Amino acid sequence: MKTDQLRSLLTLGSIPGMGPARIRTAVSTFKSPRGVFEASFNDLCQMKGINMKLARNILDFSRTDSADIQMEKAAESGAHIITIWDDSYPPLLKKIYDAPVLLYLKGSVENLNNDAVAVVGTRKSTPYGKRVATELGEGLASAGLTVVSGLASGIDTVAHKAALSVDGLTTAVLGNGLDTVYPSANRQLTKNIEKNGTIISEFPFGTKPDASNFPKRNRIISGLSHATVVVEAGDRSGAILTALDAVDQNRDLFAVAGRLTDSKSLGCLRLIRNGAIPYHTVQHLLDILNPRLSEPLTSVQKEMDLHLTKEEKKLFSKLTTDPKHVDDIVTAAGSDPSTVLTLLLELELKGAVLQLSGKHYVRA
Repeated sequence: MKTDQLRSLLTLGSIPGMGPARIRTAVSTFKSPRGVFEASFNDLCQMKGINMKLARNILDFSRTDSADIQMEKAAESGAHIITIWDDSYPPLLKKIYDAPVLLYLKGSVENLNNDAVAVVGTRKSTPYGKRVATELGEGLASAGLTVVSGLASGIDTVAHKAALSVDGLTTAVLGNGLDTVYPSANRQLTKNIEKNGTIISEFPFGTKPDASNFPKRNRIISGLSHATVVVEAGDRSGAILTALDAVDQNRDLFAVAGRLTDSKSLGCLRLIRNGAIPYHTVQHLLDILNPRLSEPLTSVQKEMDLHLTKEEKKLFSKLTTDPKHVDDIVTAAGSDPSTVLTLLLELELKGAVLQLSGKHYVRA
């Protein structure tokens, strides 16, 4: 985006009440970010979602220097500012309902186009949770996927470090401006991610890590990713919010079962009860995601003799790599539900099919 249009967009983003949806609508209505400020008071008031007070704020803010300050700070720190109209904007993130209009980032811009999986969890992780997060970070990064997380203490930090340990890619999504490292203990980790990944935020320079920022941040973590894996989460953990965002965005959700008596697993167990896919291994996760990756992993698909019965082969022929609900499978098979469910279980045990969330099945 040209400098003058970016300046106008940054100014729009600094106006209280002008969230991503209103900014996109305004830019579409008035043909460009600059066009919003060139509109009359009456024209602004006629736009859906803009009342008289907000219209006055838009006209008043057009005379501020907030945008220049942000652009200067980005230049000084070597950061990039990209917009939802730029080709470099993450394609998966662009698909969510309330995608941020502006992104501030350091590190690799190209990394944002890579297939990614989010790994999140509690700040007060257990040794078991750290072990699983390490397995996920190393395994996903070694397979060529980007590991996305929130740079928080605990599971997030472990996942980032695990990805970097195998020279893999990782993206840290912040709940504050790029000029603040939170927690401060992750200052060196932040530098390491900048060298081999991306630090990203929708919040402008100068934004502190206020508690209200992190729920907004969470939708970006899941929005950048094909799937979200919740490793450990208490009953009220912020990771649960990320999981709910993933569901709203129609992305796959995995949860690590953990121990029944462990308070750090209560949130994960609740997610599984409500349809999240129980995490088993990195390979199992990749098998499920592979059909939806922009660059499918050829090593995931294997030729094998499954030794299927005649009935199993018939049902297997009704399945594809696109998820199909069990009710649709029953209809296609022309058989009774109990028989189909029994055959699906046999096919799953033989590694021929995979069960996804919401009683959907795909070929393995």
